[in-house]
Amino acid sequence: MFHVDNSRQGPDPHEYSDGRWLRDNVAHQQARRISFDFDALCRRVVQTCSGAESILSYEKKEGGFNRVFIFKTNNMKVILAKLPFSNAGPAGLTTESEVATIKFCALRFSCDTRISKLMQYFS
Repeated sequence: MFHVDNSRQGPDPHEYSDGRWLRDNVAHQQARRISFDFDALCRRVVQTCSGAESILSYEKKEGGFNRVFIFKTNNMKVILAKLPFSNAGPAGLTTESEVATIKFCALRFSCDTRISKLMQYFS
């Protein structure tokens, strides 16, 4: 049985909140708004993380092309989830490219180079 703690507090997961633009602010904000089922993402995080039963907290980080969520589970594991903005290009291509890069780096570089473990991805 998986439990997502609905009392968790954090920033609005859908809206861009990292900055403002002097020109065409509304258009830039709308281009970076992502509509998705945040509770479903939280459930996926708990299901993916072995031994986790709930999410304790999350942080939202944003850049020009992506939104990253840093989830902390009740078993103290940290899981990252990255969602591309529509201005990054076709989601399938950007995701596939990043997955290929992670897999290449994991194979190419020695064990002393820290490469995140790729658990799941959807494009």
